[in-house]
Amino acid sequence: MAVSKAVTGEVEQDVSETVVRNRSRYADLLHRPDPDSDDTRPACPTRESEKEYTTVPAAAYLGHYKLCGNPACFGGDWR
Repeated sequence: MAVSKAVTGEVEQDVSETVVRNRSRYADLLHRPDPDSDDTRPACPTRESEKEYTTVPAAAYLGHYKLCGNPACFGGDWR
């Protein structure tokens, strides 16, 4: 268990206090907010979809949602 806590700590350091999530009740991903957008949109290419997004506190959702794996959000290089 100590390993998972260490990994969680590393991930949480990379996550800002607020993140963006899809407003759908079926959503399960958290995105980094797009700093260049006037609207609430993810930083990754998902931002171009017609879906509605909302800003939420990261601490409230990190245990229940996954982080977007796109390099523009929280992922590394695409494989």
